[in-house]
Amino acid sequence: MKIEVKHTCENFNSFRSEKVKSLFNAESGHTWQHTAELPIEEEGWQIGLIVGASGSGKTSIGSQIWENGIVNLADGWNPDLPIIEDIAPGSDMNTVTSALSAVGLGDVPAWLRPFKVLSNGEQFRAGLARLICEAPDKVVIDEFTSVVDRQIAKIGASAFSKAWRKTKGKQIVLLSCHYDIVEWLQPDWVYDTRTGEVKKKLQNDRLLNLTFGRSTEVTGSFLNRIII
Repeated sequence: MKIEVKHTCENFNSFRSEKVKSLFNAESGHTWQHTAELPIEEEGWQIGLIVGASGSGKTSIGSQIWENGIVNLADGWNPDLPIIEDIAPGSDMNTVTSALSAVGLGDVPAWLRPFKVLSNGEQFRAGLARLICEAPDKVVIDEFTSVVDRQIAKIGASAFSKAWRKTKGKQIVLLSCHYDIVEWLQPDWVYDTRTGEVKKKLQNDRLLNLTFGRSTEVTGSFLNRIII
């Protein structure tokens, strides 16, 4: 699948804008484009990962993969029910508790609280647990592991991968700015927005974090986006 993204805004010519263009060689700052070739249409995969630095186009790419766009894990929660009741009410309790544990939300007292009072990290993990229970055929999730600490992110990525593969053929594309989860998640393919390349996991093989090198390459193009 070929996805083309192009964003434009007004080309401002104020004093500061022109000064920045001159200093950082950023004449094209009002436009941004990226073309991605993703193996979405191939068969046999369940987990895909789009990884890259913030501002590299992950969300724009992810929103074009399927018609339902990017799923917001925070939508649709009942403010008057604890999450243990709100997640997959038609499923048995063991299914729900297993999903909560699989995503690293093992704090049992948190299960007795409504989604709205959970921390950002707990809300994200509760959303993943509900996703595992509902198991839609095709889904895209943004900011995967962005709101949890890196140790929990790695362990949670591994547990989520194992749980999702039990959904028997359902497909998910995860968007993340963190390269450290690749080894733990072991997706079937990874698209790196930094290089524009896809790396696929061969059967009985493992994807390694080192395969992707530096998460941020210090080049002239990087300096165009420098934050002062």
